[in-house]
Amino acid sequence: MRKAVIELFNRYQRETNAALAGKPDVAALGNLYDDSFVGAAPSGIMAGRKDDAFVNALTAGFDRYRAIGTREMAVRNVLVQPIDALHALARVSWRATYGVGGARKLIDFTIVYLVRVDDGGARVFGWITGDEEAELRKQGIID
Repeated sequence: MRKAVIELFNRYQRETNAALAGKPDVAALGNLYDDSFVGAAPSGIMAGRKDDAFVNALTAGFDRYRAIGTREMAVRNVLVQPIDALHALARVSWRATYGVGGARKLIDFTIVYLVRVDDGGARVFGWITGDEEAELRKQGIID
């Protein structure tokens, strides 16, 4: 299970950085997720499906990240906590690199992912994040 989850986040990093470079592979990004998923953040809880709205949200999200100067996302660590034979919590420590006013700024953060592992590999079916907008404001990335 650990190996499958680590490989999932290696692909996640690779596809995210390709999208940040303006070369998103929407199909590959979509393959990181299960058909249905949930997300929780300070702004609330959402549920979604891998459909046209998902593709539109991915595209808009990466457009925004590029617009605010996001240059790279790097996985620093993945802590895998199995729940049962098919499910795990993955605490992923990320480092985001931003270009802001000619300077390079690094922000470290952690996201907890809910992951399903089966014969088709590992896929995200949920995530829990902190207040990204507040952190970006605090760091001077956005107003």
